[in-house]
Amino acid sequence: MSNILSTLDPAGLELMLPAVLLLVAIIPFLGKSTRLQAIGLVALPIALTAALGVFKYTIDTRNDNTRAALLNASPAQTRLEPLTAPDNNYTSSQTCRACHPSEYSSWHNSYHRTMTQLAKPGAILAKWHGSKLPLGKSQLLLEEKHGEFWVTTIDEDGTTQNRKRISMTTGSHHLQVYWTADTKGNTQHPFPYGWLIADRKWAPVEDTFLHDPNRPIGGASWNDSCIKCHSVAGRPAPDSRTRTYHTETAELGIACEACHGPAGEHIAHYQNPAKRYLAHMGNDTPHGILNPSGEFDHRLSTQVCGQCHAYQYTPNKMDWLKNGPRFLPGNTLKANTTVVHASSFAGTQPAQGQNAKSFLSKHGHPHPGNEWLKDRFWPDGMVRVTGREYNGLLDTPCHQRGKMSCLSCHSMHGYHDNNDQLAPRMDSNDACFQCHGDLRNNLTEHTHHDVNSTGSRCYNCHMPHTTYGLLGAIRSHQIDSPNVTTQLNTGRPNACNLCHLDRTLGWTSNHLAEWYGHPEMQLDNDEKSISSTLKMLLQGDAGQRAIAAWHMGWKPARSTSGSDWQTPWLISTMDDPYAAVRHIAHKALKAHPYLSDMPFDYTAPLAKRAGQIDAIRRRWATAGPFVKAPPAELLLDVRGHPLEDAAKRLTTQRDNRPMTLQE
Repeated sequence: MSNILSTLDPAGLELMLPAVLLLVAIIPFLGKSTRLQAIGLVALPIALTAALGVFKYTIDTRNDNTRAALLNASPAQTRLEPLTAPDNNYTSSQTCRACHPSEYSSWHNSYHRTMTQLAKPGAILAKWHGSKLPLGKSQLLLEEKHGEFWVTTIDEDGTTQNRKRISMTTGSHHLQVYWTADTKGNTQHPFPYGWLIADRKWAPVEDTFLHDPNRPIGGASWNDSCIKCHSVAGRPAPDSRTRTYHTETAELGIACEACHGPAGEHIAHYQNPAKRYLAHMGNDTPHGILNPSGEFDHRLSTQVCGQCHAYQYTPNKMDWLKNGPRFLPGNTLKANTTVVHASSFAGTQPAQGQNAKSFLSKHGHPHPGNEWLKDRFWPDGMVRVTGREYNGLLDTPCHQRGKMSCLSCHSMHGYHDNNDQLAPRMDSNDACFQCHGDLRNNLTEHTHHDVNSTGSRCYNCHMPHTTYGLLGAIRSHQIDSPNVTTQLNTGRPNACNLCHLDRTLGWTSNHLAEWYGHPEMQLDNDEKSISSTLKMLLQGDAGQRAIAAWHMGWKPARSTSGSDWQTPWLISTMDDPYAAVRHIAHKALKAHPYLSDMPFDYTAPLAKRAGQIDAIRRRWATAGPFVKAPPAELLLDVRGHPLEDAAKRLTTQRDNRPMTLQE
């Protein structure tokens, strides 16, 4: 018992306070008690003290063991040690748990925590044991043994080539990918397959992104490609002499100290129970850490999120590789990084490309070419790939002239949905009414839609799904308004036609002119006579086709524009050369109940895919026609079948520029 009591840290003394108070309270009764009663009265607070001490010791030991397991339970070659630079004040989320259990719990249940995990039971979401996956002429055999996950490569003749242990996972939201460790250093190499969580199926990693099918994605290591945003204070630490990494992190995943800063000073300060009680009695700010939601203005709080959710570059990359990130919550990103956002290179073609190239070259990006920009931004500079919401927010008037930040709508601890971590009511117009309350009572006058319709939802018009990511379309976080001119100049679809899928760009132009005084646009015959979304599906680049196909399965759009006419076009799109577009088209097709059970393997060889598409087309043909007297804008005949000549003309005009939209 003496050993237990001696290990209590100063913070544990607070557990003895009830016992001390009890002892003080019984002292007046000792003189009036018998010898036996007095012994009992004295023994009571002693026993209470001992019990509390054992309890505290058990909790502390459990927390220490959990931290040790995080660092040591994996093989030596995959071990990720605590960060030693640029700051050794990191303590891990386990130290926060004792005093902040509710905040710890809400964070622990979020997808931020699970962005990177050691490969252990409970962390691996894929169907692992017994799965067999093709790899060229070889086969990958997946096995789970004693809580460890292994992959064995078996050659065509049945011989075993090698056997590796899965060391880590990245992602647990939409897609989970896996890593194997190098036998030297701790370089984390990508496993060739990822697990599509919603679909519960394996897919080649390269086919989980939208990328040029003629240019396979290279195998990047976790250490220098994922570590920056999937760990706390990660330091890659490459060794050029041995060509290995000796990577260190403060913690895997996005944990407490990523947002609040290193907690070493905070923990040391509040080890004194008196300081803790004084802090609870007053309104003092937490010593040694920062709270983005309460202590920062909207610009600084947003930069805490921007350290990951942005396209940014570190001019001195060698410093980052050696020492890890220099940014800490409360600082500005521009002190150590360069954030690329719309206003940095705004302008239309052709000047935009050269301006952007000059900008990126000036700030030291190793690949400042125009193609890099086209694959990440629309021509006016609006970001078109998800996970980079900070880039868009920077050029939003609500942020520039108002006080809109990420925390205006999202919450790390008070969210009501696990998917997007939106705060209560922030998935409704209440999000915008925080500042635009004058619209609450005249919403129909502003939107020209029924107050309860999807057309009167602020975010459907001002944050449309024009960003690609995660095998789908994501809302843009650069607040904008529907504009036909913008679509003509940039190719970015406007919100009106992403809901009214069956309408032409001319229809939209007329309504925006009538309702909001927009100038009447000079449009060509196709723009006035063909559904804008359908035209984009047939003519657009790979990213535009993905967005168009996704909206054909989006419930509000199907309700507004009909739910049958899209089917033949989606069936055709399932033959797209881009695997991601094929996947999105099939998911949209399944929105139709008659075809919801039709299988399609979007990564299968061409012959197998063709057979599955033919089966779907036959099912549709035998059921129909679903489409009654389709309008001319939809390019369908009276049977609901595509007008082949019109479709062929548009597809021959398709933007076939190679494209990679990689989150």
